[in-house]
Parts: sequence; structure tokens; C-alpha cells
Amino acid sequence: MNVIFIVSDDENVSGNAVMGNVQRLIARHGVTFDNFRVTTSECGPSRASILTGQYSHHTGVTDNFGPHGYPAFDPETDLPVWLHDAGYETALVGKYLNDYSLDGHNVTPPGWDDWQAMDSVPLEKYYNYTVDENGRLVHYGTKPGDYSTTVLTQRAISFLRGAKKPFFLYYAPVAPHLPAVPAPEDVGRFDKLAPFASPSVNENVDDKPWAAWHARALTPAGLSYINTVRRHQLESLQAVDRAVGRIVATLAQRHLLDRTVIFYTSDNGFLWGEHRLGGKLWPYEESTHVPLVVRTPWTTANGTVDHEPVLNIDFASTIAQLTGVTPAIPQDGDSFAPLLRGQRIPWRKEYLIEYLGRNALGNGGPPPYVAIHTARYLYVEYRYQHWQELYDLRKDPWELDNVVADPAYRGVLQSLRPRLHKLYAAPPHPGL
Repeated sequence: MNVIFIVSDDENVSGNAVMGNVQRLIARHGVTFDNFRVTTSECGPSRASILTGQYSHHTGVTDNFGPHGYPAFDPETDLPVWLHDAGYETALVGKYLNDYSLDGHNVTPPGWDDWQAMDSVPLEKYYNYTVDENGRLVHYGTKPGDYSTTVLTQRAISFLRGAKKPFFLYYAPVAPHLPAVPAPEDVGRFDKLAPFASPSVNENVDDKPWAAWHARALTPAGLSYINTVRRHQLESLQAVDRAVGRIVATLAQRHLLDRTVIFYTSDNGFLWGEHRLGGKLWPYEESTHVPLVVRTPWTTANGTVDHEPVLNIDFASTIAQLTGVTPAIPQDGDSFAPLLRGQRIPWRKEYLIEYLGRNALGNGGPPPYVAIHTARYLYVEYRYQHWQELYDLRKDPWELDNVVADPAYRGVLQSLRPRLHKLYAAPPHPGL
């Protein structure tokens, strides 16, 4: 089975709504997982979890930069190595892990046959950037044809046209990460989009333990800026959507659609003013809930929706099962390959969310935390001044009311605390 893994960068869960090819060519030919979550809402830790099947406290990659970023990652034992050793032709096109060039430019990590990696600081650039093309650094400028999603898409198509063995393509454009520059033909496409509306936008945050850092309501200018960011992010995704169309068309031309599974997801979510916040890192819905749609060769209907809580730590085990390889390292995640076939299997009821990077208070982010998410509750323990949050998601899906101090939830807290600590302490399992 061939595998194509497409991962966007900072895509809010609603991003797929404006991506016609993703809906028409992937979702309608497979499964939409409407309860998909990332376990750490940050680029580097999430991507490390995707490639290993482990929580960030096991990969060691708990931040984007510094000693707990890429230097903590072990590329010798991750997913592309398993596949390459099993005879797969592998390619990375786009963004790898933040700071990966600390190992040196012109260095291809183990397991990758074709290496077309963004190699600029920052990695998330749309013009005036460098790509490491199999050890040769190539600079792209500011012409319309230099737009990074366009260039990376062409590299992905070239790999698909030439692959002669079973293949694994990891296609990772930088859209819609800020500065979220749209392709020339998409500039202004969503200028008339209605302002973003959610009950949690600009909510009163007095019940949040971090309220002192975000006590002031967002101003009209601040809300206007957030809506501009939203429009530009959605516009920048249009080029990614066209890439999906080209990828599927190339597979059709090579008669490979009946032997290829295509994943489309994002590394983390993005807040557009909910809880008076922007960006990511936080344990809230808008930060951890991201799109996941999977096209499968065996889907004959118009696509299905699965409601199980699938996580980014499940990708490695799932791809391993689909391709018949064995993970080389223990797994925190589980294979959801049976769910792709519509099978009902025992599945997790609760899971861990964590951010163990630097204390981001004062810079728009949270202090480190661990959290447990169940079907009904989100309970968060910050590693700062004993801060805690508890949300009853059945009554409060928007996470507006922190009920951690409510006596009516004392029993809930007494149950969730040890379960959270048990989840965090659990070692990875042996895998398939």
C-alpha cells in the first residue's frame, strides 16, 4: 500500500470547509475523523509525535527550539526509517522539524530517499526562502512562481511521477502558518468573509487562572487584526487545496488510486480570539482539535464520519499496519486502520494533552501543563502556582466556565486527578 501524508501548518479545524478538493477528492472517498486531536499543540512536538507514535514527553521534543526541540529527537528510529528498511521509496517535501538544520545544512536524516526540505529561518516562508534539494541548497526569490506551496507541490508531483516502488510521501507545506501569505491568484479571495463568530471570542476570562495576563478585552482593532489573519490563512490554504487536486490527478494518471491511502491533517490548531487568545499551545478545543480526512482505496460510498478520539500519536502505528511494517520503537498510539474500514473496535475513552515547553506567559502562551480529556471533561494541571482548570464539555462545549472550584464537581476532580497522573506515567506499549 502506498501512503501520502499531507500535513498543513497551524490549520484551524474549520480550514477544510473552504477546501473543495480536500472535501471532494479525499473526504468523499474515505473517512472524516471529526474528533481528531493533537496531543501537543505546537509544530515541532506534534511533528515528532506524528513520526514516532509517542507523546512529546517520550520523544523528548517538548518545544520548537532549544535543547528540548530538534536536538532531543532521534531520527534513527522513526517512521520513514521503518518504511525505507521495508523497501519503500520515501520522500519528504516541505517542513520537517523546527531547527533540524542544527545537524548541518546539506544533511539528510535517515530514512528519506528524496529530501526536499525547507531550509530557511524561519521555516515558514512563502517567498525568499531556501530548499535543501537532496543536499543542494536552492534559493527561491520573490517572483510569483517562487511561491513556496507552488514549488513544493511541483517537487511532490515529480516524486510521484518517478516512484518505482511502494512509496511514502510526506508533503508538508508551510501554509497557513503566519505570515499566511496567499498565492497571487488567491489574494483577496475572502475579503467579504463574515467576521468570525464564536461564544468564546472575547469571553470574560476572570475564571481562568491566567486571567491577569489577558484581562483586557480584545479591542475592535485587535478583533479586526484577528479576522484579517483568519482570511489570509484561509486564502493561503487555497494553494494547498490545489496541490491536493494535482496529487490525486497524478495518482489517477498512474493508475495508483486503488493502491494508495491519502491522509490530510494539520500539526496543530489555531485560536482566532477565543478566550481572548491567539495562536496555539493552549489545551483548549480550538488549539488541539484539527482536521483529519483519509482517502482509502476501498471506499465505495460517499465517505463516512467517525467520531472516535483519534490522535496524532496514532499515525505511526496506523501507517505501519497499512504497509505491513513493524514499529521499531514502543508506541503510545494505536492503529486506527480498522476504523478506516468501518470496523468497530475497542478504543480509548480518554487521553493526554500536554505542553511541556518553556513558560510562555507574557508572550501570549501558557505555562507548561498536562491535561486529561474525556468524552465529558477537560481537566488541566499547570506546572505553575498550582493552577487548575476543569470544564464540563457536555454543558459547556465552548469551555467558558472553569468549574474547578465548584463543590458540585469535587467528586469529578477526585476521579480525574489520579487518571491524569496514571496516563502521564504510563510507558509506551510494544506496538503492533
